Amino acid sequence: MAFTFDTSLGTDLALVRFNIGDTAEEGAYMADETITALLASEGSVGGAVIASIRYILTQLSSPNFKKDWLSVDFEKARIGFEKLLKDKAVEFDISLSRGISMTSSISNVSRADSYQTDNTYDGNP
Repeated sequence: MAFTFDTSLGTDLALVRFNIGDTAEEGAYMADETITALLASEGSVGGAVIASIRYILTQLSSPNFKKDWLSVDFEKARIGFEKLLKDKAVEFDISLSRGISMTSSISNVSRADSYQTDNTYDGNP
């Protein structure tokens, strides 16, 4: 896993790392190769930032772990990254809905066996 961070923020990779807070090699969430792939697939720094935060959230969605003296709880980190995701979506003007919109309309609701459209129904089935 390669890790680089240009403190001058002179590269798109450094901008993504800066925006997601992944600036220290020790404990880094993202490899350079992954960020580079996200920059290519998302087409912008903002898109790559959002995709990176979503990826990190998937990594933090592991169940909490407790064994004797060791306890690992990802809940607070998840909450922090969920807030960061919303903040960065606003900052980069990116919708978090992933382009999904749904509408529905209902008209002439009747069951086929209800006789609602049959004017000859006399009340006896």
